[in-house]
Amino acid sequence: MKNASVWHRLPLPDGEVPVLLTRRSRQSIGIKVSGGVVELIAAPGVSQQRLHQVLQQRYDWIVGHVLRQRSHLEAGEQLSSLALLGEQLTIRLTGGARKAARRESGELLVAGVADGDAAALKAVLAKFLKREAATLFPGRLSLLAAHCRRKPSGLQLSSARTRWGSCSADGRIRLNWRLAQAPLAVVDYVTAHELAHLEHMNHSPAFWAETERLCPGWRDARRWLRQHGGGLFVLD
Repeated sequence: MKNASVWHRLPLPDGEVPVLLTRRSRQSIGIKVSGGVVELIAAPGVSQQRLHQVLQQRYDWIVGHVLRQRSHLEAGEQLSSLALLGEQLTIRLTGGARKAARRESGELLVAGVADGDAAALKAVLAKFLKREAATLFPGRLSLLAAHCRRKPSGLQLSSARTRWGSCSADGRIRLNWRLAQAPLAVVDYVTAHELAHLEHMNHSPAFWAETERLCPGWRDARRWLRQHGGGLFVLD
């Protein structure tokens, strides 16, 4: 972090995190999170106002990475539970040769993974969540999109580490598959957020009014993401 200095302190759910500012010739603004410190990398001409704007736009992502690093599993440590739509499912290894996971009576039964093989377990769990997301998200999108003037042109799952969702200029919506762990209200908030971008490709008052129309409880959902979003990144 050469030429970096403490420029700001960003409030997190459990305290503050220092934000370092590195001035370097580049076209875009970069963000790094390491060791509980956030580093902004921007060209000398980027204004303070723009830097604060980027921090707010990437707040959820920053919080997620800080919390994830704090609670990062040590090598070889194995997960004992996984959330699905806000419900914690106890993981139980069942033996068998074929790697697979299925939900049953408050448990997540995982086959084909040896006890202690954390990497294999994570891979099976990630595949399970992606399948759940692929089943759930289209229906939630269709439900909310029915109230929109402009309809989305498609839906894709995203593995992004910088955002929960996105909306392209051609109307394609992307939703992070890790959201399948969050309560349904949070899934709907992120979906409504991206649908609102169909009308307003910004975060203006009009955009937030559209988000409110589609998802009246969005403030509580966003608060949940800011407090718990880091825990959703336990799977790669």
